[in-house]
Amino acid sequence: MKRLRKILTVCCLMGLTVWTGVTVARAPHTFHTAPGMAAIAGTARGGGMLQQILKGKTPATIEAYFALGDRTGAIGTYQPGGPTTTSDNGFFSADITNNGRTCFTCHQPQNGWALSPPEILAQYRRTAGRSALFQPIDAADCPTSPGATAKPRHRQFVAARSQLFRRGNFRISLNAPNPLGPQDATYMTFDGNTEPEWVLMSDYDPYECELDAEHGLPANLLSVYRRPLPSANVSFLGQDNENPLKFDIMWDAREENLRTQFINATLFHGQTTVVPDDTAVTQGVQFQAGMFTGQVRDRVARDLTGGDGSGATGGPKNLWDWRQTSSSPCSTGLSGELVCAGIKEKHFVPERVNIGSELFDAFSALVGHNRKQLAKRESIARGETLFDSKVFTINFVAGLNDIKGDPDGTEPGTCSTCHSNMNVANDTAADPKRLGVMDNSTGVTVMPWTPDFPRFAFYCATGSIPFFSNPVTSPNCPGSTPGNDATCDKFITTDPGKGLVNGMCADLGKMKVPILRGLASRAPYFHGGNAATLEAVVDFYNTRFDIGFTKQEKNDLVNYLNSL
Repeated sequence: MKRLRKILTVCCLMGLTVWTGVTVARAPHTFHTAPGMAAIAGTARGGGMLQQILKGKTPATIEAYFALGDRTGAIGTYQPGGPTTTSDNGFFSADITNNGRTCFTCHQPQNGWALSPPEILAQYRRTAGRSALFQPIDAADCPTSPGATAKPRHRQFVAARSQLFRRGNFRISLNAPNPLGPQDATYMTFDGNTEPEWVLMSDYDPYECELDAEHGLPANLLSVYRRPLPSANVSFLGQDNENPLKFDIMWDAREENLRTQFINATLFHGQTTVVPDDTAVTQGVQFQAGMFTGQVRDRVARDLTGGDGSGATGGPKNLWDWRQTSSSPCSTGLSGELVCAGIKEKHFVPERVNIGSELFDAFSALVGHNRKQLAKRESIARGETLFDSKVFTINFVAGLNDIKGDPDGTEPGTCSTCHSNMNVANDTAADPKRLGVMDNSTGVTVMPWTPDFPRFAFYCATGSIPFFSNPVTSPNCPGSTPGNDATCDKFITTDPGKGLVNGMCADLGKMKVPILRGLASRAPYFHGGNAATLEAVVDFYNTRFDIGFTKQEKNDLVNYLNSL
């Protein structure tokens, strides 16, 4: 185990594989991809690459179970199907990319199979910036930023990657049909809508990327900056092909399933226009579908898995056991497809499910340990109760209140109303939500935007955005004609979320409700790393919904979230 930990740590810090420049034969395109991906991938391919990739080693095997230290203790990885040989798995293959990247480059176990700034900085120092991680297409604030293709030791190299180093964000390029771009085949949303309801304009462009001729609105493209989501625990995210409801895979719900997600991630982040073959795709999907992660140890509370007789059921093994024996709606098919059944309604599951009803209830009853350990365990147990049971008013959340048909936009709920999938804490309603994170949502206390994010203005028909009103008279309003400006609502945001993907005003600003397992290992939080700590997350929700948490309740809730 010590040897495995050492190998994994070195691998995670040094980069995974060496780019050889060898062209690898691939099977013809046999999978559906989103209509806009061809244009995005073509732009990515021409976005510049760093060829000075440091040679590194991929661990030969990802063991069936191991744990790695993180900020508050240790996080575990469990594969119930047994260990994975990396040389035989598309998740670890650089042969399907053109820039030395693999999926493992940005999804690493010590970060709950995501990636966070401390590891990014450590990898930069260990490799002197020569890792495939730092390819300018998405690691740089813009591929054309000064320093994007500078030598790694140059001071501008890091400055050009401010979002990556500061927040752990990667640049995501998405289709953005707008008046600044050509009216040609590129004029479409990611899902192929050539007649979006909104008119889009740049409101603030800190990296000069949104108005760039190749990567910005003049090319019908837009850049947003987002944290990578974990590639573990995804068997709780899936879709019944007979049911239009899906469990969101991406922050903006743009992918149909894990297969299209794997393909499109390879095309953009790997800077290739050649679709990976069926074998590589299936291997990558099955690896993710068969992998579970969760916190296994807290530095003070110690074991979180019940291995010491506490009765706790944290950690990935217990998560898998629950997954197998519960009525969880998702299952993994032999082909690697994820299927969900048993959904009560198209848009909303009316009954609430407590996510942690059996995780840490027994902690406070454990005896025979030191006072600090008992106090921390009692705090975690109280935090779990708060998460599941403390009722507050949920108001003006697009994707929740409007879908439920609340006439006044309010209803009583708990944290588990949205994080409702038992013991996993993703959203069983599977519809992204707009909370007011760096936008101009009205009627609520929003998270103010910061100058390191671009801002976009969306002009929408009056009343088309739920729980929002910001009337303006502008030539950009839908329905305007020369010399006759119309009136509409102007929505400003740093990330338009689902509404950019489908062209719908009602979905602007909506983002996925993420799985909470492994939170302690993958700060910062929200889609854009907008909150540095879990304390900041709790403070935001406390203010946003006027919950009235006491200082102790905040501490208990943070301790609970860190134990997931």
